[in-house]
Amino acid sequence: MNRIMQLNYFSEHPDNDYLGRVFLFMKRNFYLYLPDLIVITYLILPPYSWEETIYLILILLVLSLRDIFLLKYSRYHLGEFVAINNDVYLKILKKGKLHKQYKEYISNIDIEINYHFAFPVLYILRQDEILFKQYATGIWSGRRMKEFKESFYDFKKEQAMWKMFKGPSEN
Repeated sequence: MNRIMQLNYFSEHPDNDYLGRVFLFMKRNFYLYLPDLIVITYLILPPYSWEETIYLILILLVLSLRDIFLLKYSRYHLGEFVAINNDVYLKILKKGKLHKQYKEYISNIDIEINYHFAFPVLYILRQDEILFKQYATGIWSGRRMKEFKESFYDFKKEQAMWKMFKGPSEN
């Protein structure tokens, strides 16, 4: 009897939508946008001098750099990660469309989480080669990345145990 073991992740709405990922990040990290709100409030409420206005606009421009990085890092997204028996199928989305597909042997795939500027980045590796980097945008948070990594390694361990203890194969 063949036993099929499977681990699935599929990107769903609004996470599979480019701007949906951006807005989910903004919602989850609203505290990063409080300075914007304060600066815009100062711009709206007079009286202020021309010099103060220029400073406020410059502050908004500096704060917009964060949004440029957010838009850049939200372009690529893990659309699908399916592990069936010994194979792993990956689909990478660029904005909302399929960009790349991979089919790899499960023992060749590793997952790591590293931090860049206090934000987690999920790495999907093929024998030390980076296949994909998932940044903490959309539904992906540090906790979600950790759960994903743990479920993958639990599946990988269960798969190895099944191979060790299964009976003689039927031909």
